[in-house]
Amino acid sequence: MSTSYIKIVMPMMFLLMAAFILTVALKTLIGRKPLFFSSRWLFGLMCVGFLPSIMNTFLFRYTSFFSLLNPLLIIVLWGYFWFMMKGYTAFGVTDSYFRDALLSSMSSLGYTAEESFSKLRIKETGEEFHVSIQGWMGSAQFKPVGKTNTKTTRDIAAGMNRYFATTPGKMNYSIAYLYLFLGVFLIAMCIGLSTMMHGVRH
Repeated sequence: MSTSYIKIVMPMMFLLMAAFILTVALKTLIGRKPLFFSSRWLFGLMCVGFLPSIMNTFLFRYTSFFSLLNPLLIIVLWGYFWFMMKGYTAFGVTDSYFRDALLSSMSSLGYTAEESFSKLRIKETGEEFHVSIQGWMGSAQFKPVGKTNTKTTRDIAAGMNRYFATTPGKMNYSIAYLYLFLGVFLIAMCIGLSTMMHGVRH
């Protein structure tokens, strides 16, 4: 494996991931309010995390068709998660706080919510949304089902962000602390790689 790959490419990827993860954790912990953002950012983080495996295969281990199966599988997974990671993700929430923000936002837009198991339907338009809350971790997801209007999703998300910014509620910082640990761990890996390469040179 190339020395420059270990010295430059891998640490840069780890630092990029650490920067994103620490930003999410610190904004949640310091801001003392939920962080609610597009799930596509998490998809981007996942893509960066898989890049070393793909680069390693194409640049250093390309010997046969079978050596391409791993990156091909990853690319298929990217396509799957791109489809799955629609909508928005919240960090630092509890079940009740997230639900209150969602229903308040819909009400402010003039919508009537019809709730069922893990789904929410707008009575006026028939649009449906999938709602997944992991209260024990302090995270939740809100995403459209099928061909739900993208503007409707954005409008509801914007209303939820306003609710979180102006209405205090019970928080759960478990996932923020987990991200803080992961960010520090990735930085430690960068330092470890740099130390290892310094030892190799000498």
